[in-house]
Amino acid sequence: MNLIDINTGERLKGVIEKATQEDFKKIKTGRKFSFNWEVESENKVYKIRLKKDKEILGLISLVDYPNEFRIHINLLESSKKQRGKEKSILNIPGCLIAFTCKEAFKNGYEGFVSLTPKTELVEYYNKTYGFLPVGNQMAVLEEISESLIIKYLGDEEV
Repeated sequence: MNLIDINTGERLKGVIEKATQEDFKKIKTGRKFSFNWEVESENKVYKIRLKKDKEILGLISLVDYPNEFRIHINLLESSKKQRGKEKSILNIPGCLIAFTCKEAFKNGYEGFVSLTPKTELVEYYNKTYGFLPVGNQMAVLEEISESLIIKYLGDEEV
């Protein structure tokens, strides 16, 4: 996984795993995230953390649309501590998006991942991750999904 310590440039070992009910309780009572993640508990919610630490660095909520052969990113958030100039670790959202792309391949969707960005984030998702506009959503498929997996996850198993 390509998590990078901003201060040292060191590559950090990360883990992406399903969020638990205990995680939702901690998120609800803590002030580390802006969104109400309890609302997302009906979806598949995954967390990213450092292998050596239990602190949640970021979260992603996924909705599987098997009839449409895609996975939709319903919500994606880095912890408040890992945003903007305050962050100490690079690539948290990229690793979560790449994980989603990998899941889309596992499901036989040819890496088809979609999201509905806020208007101000359309250009960011396009330039940073290669998402292309598709109606009011954005999406990535095969080649772009593969490149995201290689860039952010490398050969590591998630």
